[in-house]
Amino acid sequence: METAFLVLGVLGVGLIVVALVFGELLDGLIDAVHLESSGGLLSTEVIGSFLGALGFGGWLLLRADFSPGIATLGALSAGGVMGAAALAMSRSLLRMRTDATPRTSDLVGTIGTVITRIPDDGLGEVAVTHAGHRVKLHARADAALSAGTAVVVVDVTSPTSVLVTEAGF
Repeated sequence: METAFLVLGVLGVGLIVVALVFGELLDGLIDAVHLESSGGLLSTEVIGSFLGALGFGGWLLLRADFSPGIATLGALSAGGVMGAAALAMSRSLLRMRTDATPRTSDLVGTIGTVITRIPDDGLGEVAVTHAGHRVKLHARADAALSAGTAVVVVDVTSPTSVLVTEAGF
C-alpha cells in the first residue's frame, strides 16, 4: 500500500511539472474533451495537487504506523484540502481584473512636451504620458513649435503620429 501511495504522489507531482512546462496544451486537451464545464475543478493543477497530496500524505501516514484505513482517510483529506487550495488559487488568477488595453485613440486630449522642434508643415517629436508610460510620437502642428513647448494632442493621424496644438499655459 505504501508503494501505491508513493506512485500516486509521484504521478501528482509529475502532472504538476508537466502542467508547468506544457500547461496550455494540457488545458487544451481537457477543453477538447469538454470536461471543463466544472469551473476549473478538472484542471491539471487541481488534479495534480490532489494526487500529490493524497499520495505523499498517505505514504507519510503509513510510515508513521497508522492503519491503512486511517492513512487512506487522511490521504483523501490532504488531497481534498490541496485540491481545493489549487482550485481557489486558479480561480482567483482567472478572475483577476486587469486594466484596459491602451489605444492610440485614447491620446486625444493628452498633454505633452515637444522634444524635437516641429517645423511648419513638417514632423517633429513629442513625448506624452499615456497609461503610466512615456510615449514618444511623431507630431505635426498648424504652426512651428520649439522644443520644450507644452502641447495638447488634438488628433491621432496614425499609430505613431499625432496632430498637436500649443497648450497655451
